[in-house]
Amino acid sequence: MENNNQSKKGSIDRILVPIDFSDYSLNACFFALHLSARTDAEILLFHVFFNPMVDAMAFPDAFTYQSNMADIFKDLEQNAEKQMKKFSKKIKRYAGLKNLKDIKITTEVKAGQPGEEIDNIIKSFGPGIIVIGTRGHGEQSGETLGSVAARVIDTAGIPVLLVTRDARLKEKGEIKLLYATDFDESDYQSIDSLTKILSGYSIRIECVHFSTGANSKNNSGKMAEMKTHFLKTHKKLSLECHIIESKNLLQGVNDFIEANDIELIALTHKKRNIFYRLFNPSLAKKLLFQTKRPVFVFN
Repeated sequence: MENNNQSKKGSIDRILVPIDFSDYSLNACFFALHLSARTDAEILLFHVFFNPMVDAMAFPDAFTYQSNMADIFKDLEQNAEKQMKKFSKKIKRYAGLKNLKDIKITTEVKAGQPGEEIDNIIKSFGPGIIVIGTRGHGEQSGETLGSVAARVIDTAGIPVLLVTRDARLKEKGEIKLLYATDFDESDYQSIDSLTKILSGYSIRIECVHFSTGANSKNNSGKMAEMKTHFLKTHKKLSLECHIIESKNLLQGVNDFIEANDIELIALTHKKRNIFYRLFNPSLAKKLLFQTKRPVFVFN
């Protein structure tokens, strides 16, 4: 069933941005604003703070303990609301400076566990895309937000844009994106979906296959077949195909990104596993969650 928050052309009506008030979240919001400007989508800034009352419930006879927790909860809630108000002012100020007018921005603060509450807000708000920062305040919270982003990718069932603090995306003009392929039949449908989801942008797809050298001749034939197919079926699509052969694939990927001015890495949820097969888990996470390029994961 088609997501009811995306039109037949793939446009997005609602954007969810989970935030922790960090610079990473701020940059994610900037991306969301520019996406909204192209799609007329409303934006929801969503923050989850820890609920100490959950722990208090484990001590039903400790009335004083629960009373103290209630006071702490109230302070945490008020602080979160103040931070959200201050944060949303920054976002609206940025929108004004960039002349991004008539963008609807709402906010919500919730107590609980981030992963669970994001799952709940996805069901109630029904976003067409989630834009999320991949790091947060300090080392510990950064790991937390990174794990939340990983969970969102695995469970959301809708496109997710991962944004680091240093990630930059062109505000105007053509965007060059890298799409990883292993010549699966699903790649044809995935690229169709990608062009629809990003229909508000002028994009150039650099379709890349990562190879260690084996079956290179066969791979070249498959790549040529893929390019021919899309040139016939998408006459206006700007697409080039490449095969990267390198013993150090992580270096090969980074070299390609730099040499070709790649501004966005695009992967389907399933294709994310390409990187986990090619690299050990720590290197794969480094590529996906620490790159200066935003990473777009879609279904």
